[in-house]
Amino acid sequence: MPKIYICKRLNFEKSGDFMHTKRAAREIALGLRSVLTREEHEEKSRKIHSIITALEEFQKARTVMSFLNFRDEVDTTLLAEKIIESGKHLILPRCAPEGVLIPAEINDLRIDIEPGKWGIREPKKENLVTANPEDIDLILIPGAAFDRQGNRLGYGGGYYDRFLNRLRPETPKIALAFACQILPEVPVDPYDLRIDALVTEEGILWFKSSSYQT
Repeated sequence: MPKIYICKRLNFEKSGDFMHTKRAAREIALGLRSVLTREEHEEKSRKIHSIITALEEFQKARTVMSFLNFRDEVDTTLLAEKIIESGKHLILPRCAPEGVLIPAEINDLRIDIEPGKWGIREPKKENLVTANPEDIDLILIPGAAFDRQGNRLGYGGGYYDRFLNRLRPETPKIALAFACQILPEVPVDPYDLRIDALVTEEGILWFKSSSYQT
């Protein structure tokens, strides 16, 4: 298992060009994420779910944009169901051509979802109910790797980097990930937007004061 071996041996503090490439950083973080056991994945996902739902930002939000987990991402299916059950508006992304992310309102995960690009579950194209990004009160974001400075490394499509600029400036942008995906540093470009907070099974890291915080 060479990827795991590299991850264990790499000295992040003294790493050179290898660490400062997006591809290498993704491989490291995703490699560490991939070796979580099923039990660890489920337990850590439950902890992240509990932290999110306890946040004032979540409780006060009327419209929440989330994502449905793909492969070994943090499980967000139960969280999406919780959003609907609590009477909030659930917004999920659909990938469109040219790196465009379409926000769509979902009422039922059983009938409103279909496999989209790369097999990711997303809103059905038929009868798509598009949402206004400015109506979103909270957005939960996926990602491959993160650091403790609020930098996020996505999967390479740039969908979220383009979409986040369409939100209200005060809308909390909170990423969900496992603690093993936090690296000492992730390489970013000038157009890469920082997140406001990162939630892992170990707690929440705030990088920007929320409009709800005092």
